[in-house]
Amino acid sequence: MGTIMERPNRKGASRFTALIRKKQNGKVILTLTETFPSRQAADRWIKHRERDLKEKGAVERMVQSRQRKTWSEVIADYCEASPDKFGKTKTANLAYLQRLDFGTKPVEETSDHDFVTLARDLLRGVQAPPGNPEHSCPEHFALKPRMPQTVNTYLATLRTVVMYGGPISRVEMPIGDFETAVRTLKHQRIVSKSAIRSRRPTVDEMNKLMSHFYARYQSDKRRVPMHKVIAGAITLSHRQSALCSLPWRDFNFEANRLWIRNMKHPRQTQGNDVEVWVTDEAKSLIESMPRNNDRIFPYCADVVSRLFTEACALLNIHDLHFHDLRHDAISRFFEIALGGGSRHMILKYTGHSPDGSLTRYIHIDQTGDKYEGWSWWPILLAPL
Repeated sequence: MGTIMERPNRKGASRFTALIRKKQNGKVILTLTETFPSRQAADRWIKHRERDLKEKGAVERMVQSRQRKTWSEVIADYCEASPDKFGKTKTANLAYLQRLDFGTKPVEETSDHDFVTLARDLLRGVQAPPGNPEHSCPEHFALKPRMPQTVNTYLATLRTVVMYGGPISRVEMPIGDFETAVRTLKHQRIVSKSAIRSRRPTVDEMNKLMSHFYARYQSDKRRVPMHKVIAGAITLSHRQSALCSLPWRDFNFEANRLWIRNMKHPRQTQGNDVEVWVTDEAKSLIESMPRNNDRIFPYCADVVSRLFTEACALLNIHDLHFHDLRHDAISRFFEIALGGGSRHMILKYTGHSPDGSLTRYIHIDQTGDKYEGWSWWPILLAPL
């Protein structure tokens, strides 16, 4: 017979936990628990469960089902077993997959159709419950359609668990079913790789952005000096997250060298510390920043992105992202033949590995420097 334990919750109201234990040869082989707001409900649950467990083979079937691991559990095992932390995107994607209905499905029962269904749900915009239950509301679960490229990112993240999580969780992964599903999803264009962007800002667009942000900063020095941050992006060529996390201690003034910590990498971001070279104009920009913080650009990357997007909308600058400034910087390095203009030399400034994705950032529009004699340089390189 089960037992009922009464416990107060944080508000002082009583909650009743029903507990059923089944033993075999003196060893507990099955434990079932459920919590209810009343003793009557807990007692009713125990009676129903005890009746179900009296059926022939019911206990054995229940024990076997409890030994099966769900995708949420397997993902948790995979994350816990990793000696290094994952990047921001991978961590967020894995946590999101755990919260979806897919996360409750036993791995052994997953077929190629289930992976296809997962991808189609993601494409339709099905929303997982929020990480914080207090934020749950009907509006949260409204469909928010995703691009095939975004769905592909989720499946690429899940693929690492499918390929390598089996031995960790002691389950047989449906690798074949997953690969079959992905082939179908690519054929149906439900997943696809990100298109290579070639958008670069024109000098006229940069003038508009600089005028906008410089005027805002001059009117209130407590605002983010976005003109400086944008200058950092086009002279240093690094992502906004890396740019906003650069500590002064990682910059070598004498050697014009800078360490980029945990530089984004498709396979190993955590611990991927790369030393890069710094151009003379980038060094001048860095030296113009005040040393009243441990970071060179002590601003939130998400705020920088939001301010840039809002300014583009206000100034009628279409389809320009902050990350496009990285494309502009690297393309400009080739256009001005930085360090002789060889790929090998420019890699030293961008931090890419020889077999990395540098090519996707090269969109040469001209020969020579588009920013030569730019009227904004004296302001951008002046002390803040």
